[in-house]
Amino acid sequence: MMSEEDIIEYNKLTEKLELLKKQGIVFQVDVKKQGTPVDDRGPNDLTKRIEVLEFRNEKLHNYNQKLIEEVRSLRSKLYIKEK
Repeated sequence: MMSEEDIIEYNKLTEKLELLKKQGIVFQVDVKKQGTPVDDRGPNDLTKRIEVLEFRNEKLHNYNQKLIEEVRSLRSKLYIKEK
């Protein structure tokens, strides 16, 4: 699970990456070294935007579920102590 600090750091890094892409700085990944294909889609490509938003949505959903479980756990502990 991602902690709150991890999410903040992730958002900062993605913002930096988006700014660099808007400035025209392109990162090329060496396929032979990393084994990852080069993503040559532009920043305005809708399928890429959808993929990014789906990824962020999934991560935030998982983080929200973790927080909900933590709140429920704390409430149940508090309820038990009050009895």
